Amino acid sequence: MSQYLVLDTTAFYAGVPYTNTTENLVTTPDVISEVSNERTRTLIALSKINVWQAGPDHYNKVKEAARRSGDNNMTKADMSVLALCLSIAADGNDAILLSDDFAVENVASRLGIKARPLMTNGIKNVSEWVFFCPACGKIYTKQRADCLVCGTKLEKRLKKN
Repeated sequence: MSQYLVLDTTAFYAGVPYTNTTENLVTTPDVISEVSNERTRTLIALSKINVWQAGPDHYNKVKEAARRSGDNNMTKADMSVLALCLSIAADGNDAILLSDDFAVENVASRLGIKARPLMTNGIKNVSEWVFFCPACGKIYTKQRADCLVCGTKLEKRLKKN
């Protein structure tokens, strides 16, 4: 069993792949397209970072978990690293996601993915979003654009436990 550190976009901004030379670093093509620069391309050329893609079944699990938690505004890169973690775990290896993104960490915890924050303290609790009308106060558990009562654009907030 091997351990892999899965890098999301925030891991690159925190400098992880540029300072960490001893661990198995992996990311996805979607993350690379977001952070592509000369340093990143050199690291890939030197095989310091492996670039892998998860299968569609893992993506579907991530999409469903994000939909259930209300974190459906995640980027393709965000979903790709979560799917990659599931893929690595399905192969019998240990995957630790390096991320400072609240939505990514929230969905990761729902999927049983270990996440390690980089520049923040990380999330303390798994959360769900609720959607509400700022005009009439109607609460919705599923995301939609407008209030069914008054037509005002909905906003979201964390569900109070």
